Amino acid sequence: MKYLLATVFAVAAIATPVFAEEDTPLGKEMDKVNKAVKSVNRAIADPAQKDVNLAKLADAKAAMEKALTLEPAMAKDVPAADKEKFLADYKAAMQESLKTLEELRAAIADGKADEATKAMEKLTKSKKEGHKKFKKED
Repeated sequence: MKYLLATVFAVAAIATPVFAEEDTPLGKEMDKVNKAVKSVNRAIADPAQKDVNLAKLADAKAAMEKALTLEPAMAKDVPAADKEKFLADYKAAMQESLKTLEELRAAIADGKADEATKAMEKLTKSKKEGHKKFKKED
């Protein structure tokens, strides 16, 4: 029993930082974006889901615009001399992601599955790159 409790506490101690970013206002907004985009990705080529996908993308855009006004938790660890550049880079990356989200929306609205798939791939790539630069490691 002692070992079980020790294991539970050890796992809890390790897991806490993993969820820390999601508990921030930025993390919550980006979680909304992630859920919406994942849902769209599952039905990206289904013309019957067009209106649902467009609504989800509108939600994702609103959450991303809100996220653009927030600072990543990692910003507090950036040296003061580098913070302005860090935040400018973050905002530029978010603006680029918003642009890609709009490309995805337009492709779905126009029924262009191939273009939508390319935009989704671009969005996924920018997410990975953005998390490397602006999100604390899990």
